[in-house]
Amino acid sequence: MPIRYIGRDPFFKGKSLFEISRQLRDFGVGRIVYQTSEAVKWPNQKTYYRLTKVVPDMTCKETFYGTAWGQLVFRGKEMGVKQIDVGHQLDWVLVPKHEEKDFCQTEVYDIDINSLPKTISCPPLLEMALKRDMKASKQNVPTKIEIPFYAEEFANAISRRWEVK
Repeated sequence: MPIRYIGRDPFFKGKSLFEISRQLRDFGVGRIVYQTSEAVKWPNQKTYYRLTKVVPDMTCKETFYGTAWGQLVFRGKEMGVKQIDVGHQLDWVLVPKHEEKDFCQTEVYDIDINSLPKTISCPPLLEMALKRDMKASKQNVPTKIEIPFYAEEFANAISRRWEVK
């Protein structure tokens, strides 16, 4: 009887960061790791971490818990030391020592950091109501109404994540 798989294919291909670091001297401090999902997103622009501190949770039987920090190089641009929040995902690959020099030689690309718009387009029903009210009060009716976009918490979260130090 043939084996029949149910569900979708796994998205992650690799090991957890802590599973890799447990097998290395000093828990892999100074070594280079990357996520396969980010290598697929940007194949020509490398995103990787040079590990600076790894604290695996040795009390649990599973090997994918702990805390790690590393110097992030995001699409060729150094972003400073960051805490690695996704170390538990089974998506990490260790770069062999003899390939590290070639792997780290990257060009610096202009990173298109998402900037938030100042205004957004008005929803259609609200736009119709506003235009009707403007006509009733005999004001100048614009063809397109835009409303201000207020998202300070969201903007602060983005700026903290992409902050260059």
